Parts: sequence; C-alpha cells; structure tokens
Amino acid sequence: MASKKHRNTAGQAPTSETPAAKTSLRRFFSEHTEAHRRDKMAPAAQTRGSQPPSPAASDEPTEEQDIRSLLTQLPSKTDLAALFQKLEDSFSEKLQAVTADVHLLGDRVQALEEEAETTEKQWAKSYTTQETHAEAIRYLQRQLEDVDNRGRRNNLRVRGVPESAEGVPENPVQVLTALFNRILTRPLDTAILFDRAHRAARPRNLPPDKPRDIICRIHNFPLKEEIFHKARQNKDIKIDGHPVIVFQDIAPSTLQARRALRPITQALSERNIKFRWSFPFALTVTLQNKTHTINSPDDIPEFKRALKLPSSEVEDWTGLRGTSAGRTPHKPKWQKSPRKRRRQNHPGADAAPT
Repeated sequence: MASKKHRNTAGQAPTSETPAAKTSLRRFFSEHTEAHRRDKMAPAAQTRGSQPPSPAASDEPTEEQDIRSLLTQLPSKTDLAALFQKLEDSFSEKLQAVTADVHLLGDRVQALEEEAETTEKQWAKSYTTQETHAEAIRYLQRQLEDVDNRGRRNNLRVRGVPESAEGVPENPVQVLTALFNRILTRPLDTAILFDRAHRAARPRNLPPDKPRDIICRIHNFPLKEEIFHKARQNKDIKIDGHPVIVFQDIAPSTLQARRALRPITQALSERNIKFRWSFPFALTVTLQNKTHTINSPDDIPEFKRALKLPSSEVEDWTGLRGTSAGRTPHKPKWQKSPRKRRRQNHPGADAAPT
C-alpha cells in the first residue's frame, strides 16, 4: 500500500503557486490588460500539443509587459505640474474676484464707520447742549417759582368756609376778619387791613358740595405770620360747624413738587424725622448736625441713601430730569489686512486676504 500511495503521489503533476499568485494581481488592472491577455492566449493554445506549457515562463513576461504598459500611461511630473498650475490659476482668478469684493465691502464699511463716528460726535455735542439747556431751564424755573412764592408771602388760603350758610356773610373780608380775630383771641370787630380777598376758582376734581377756598392778602406781613402760626396751633377752628383750615398760599408748581415728594415726607414722618420746606423750593432735613436737601429730582437718590429711606417711586415734577445715558461703547474700526506677495513663479495671482 505504501508503494501504491507513493505511485499515486508520484503520478500527480507538480503544483506551482507562482501562476496563481501572479494571476491574482491582474484583477487590479484595467480591462485593457485582460483583453490583451485573451489575445495572447490563442497562439498559446495552438502550440500546447507540440510544446509543454510553462506557466511561469509564459505569464511572467506578459504581466511585466502589461505593468510597463500601464506605467507608461500614467501622467508624468510635467503633466501633474501642468494640471496643478491650471487648477491654481483657476482658483487664483476666483480668489481675485472674491478679494475685490471683500475690499469693496471694506471700503463701504469704513465709509459707514466714518459717518457713524461723525454722527456720534454730533449726537454727543447735541446731548451736552441739551443737558446745558435743561439745567438752565431748571434754574429759571426755580427762580420764577421763587418770585411767584415771594409775591404770595402775605397771602393766606382758607379752606372749609361755606359759601352759603345762615349767619355766614357772603363778603369774604367780613368772614375772614371775624375768623382771624377769633384765632388771635381779639374782639371780632377789630379792623384788619386786607389788600384783597376772593374765592378761588373751583378745581375740576372738587365735588360740587365742597366750598371753594378763600385767598386773601393781608397788608401787614407780621400780622399775617401771627395768624398763620396761631391757626396751626389751634386745630379746632370751625365756622357754623364746618371745620376750617388755614394754609400758606404757594405757587402751583410748588404744590406739585410737594405732592411728588409725599412718599418721602411720609417715610420721614414714620421715622419721626423732622423736615421743613424752604424757599426757593427745597425739602430740608437736619439730622446729627448734618443738613440734607432736595432741590431737584436728581438729589433724591443721595437723600435717600444718607437717611436710609426705603426705595420708592417719586414723580419728576420738573419734566427736565437729566438722563444719565452715556455714549455708546466704541467698536473697533474696519482693519484692512496687508496683501501678501505671491511667489515669483506664479506672478499672475494675488493672495487671499488674511
């Protein structure tokens, strides 16, 4: 059996892996190589009977020729350089157009920035002028208000006197003469010199059943002050059962300012902090030998901070409160990047801006 097995093994044709290994490389080549191989197989089949084939001898020269043929068809360095030059020229042409557009936009942006800077300077100048005018108007308002209040120094406003009641004279001078003499604890028929006395115009929000105030001007200022202070001390003043209150006559603008500062005066009263109204208009507080004053709405924040008052909304009674709007933040201007020179071997193209 050993000899039979040896004969079978010896009768088999010797195998060679060289053609298979070399043939496996051909599938990576083009169809042109396969067609070239089929053309060469016909004469090889005709001579197969007369001459035994040798795979290594017949295929190896053919594959080498095919590979050489393929290598000769590959582009050379010159071809690749020409191709890259063509692509670079195309890109350079397009980049030149983009660069021109960018520079055009840069010029327009620079022009807009210059116009914006000019406008900002004009706005800053106008803002400064407006603030100066507002300060001047505020000063003139204070002076005019002070003149108006000085013209009312001898005036008193009496509220609560019925307009038509039994036992109440219709003449305001007669009513006020009796009222003031009673406040001064003098005979009711004691003469008091009035420059004028009349009913005030009815406010729009005053109910119809409420009497109008009486405004009078007393010729003697010390007498007027005495009546005013005695009336403040006496809280129970009545005419025909109607309570009467005596006020100092002041300008409407001063009344408006006092109404606007009511949240602050209420906070001061709750903390038992004494305050007084000054002329020209001011709210003054003296605490721990320090004087704190409100002359305009701009003084309110510091006044509250010094006296530790709670935050509250206070109406601007002047309509000229200075705005603290600052200038807009400065933005960097348009910067043009320097153009880089291209290599001398490509003089026609410009570099893109960085």
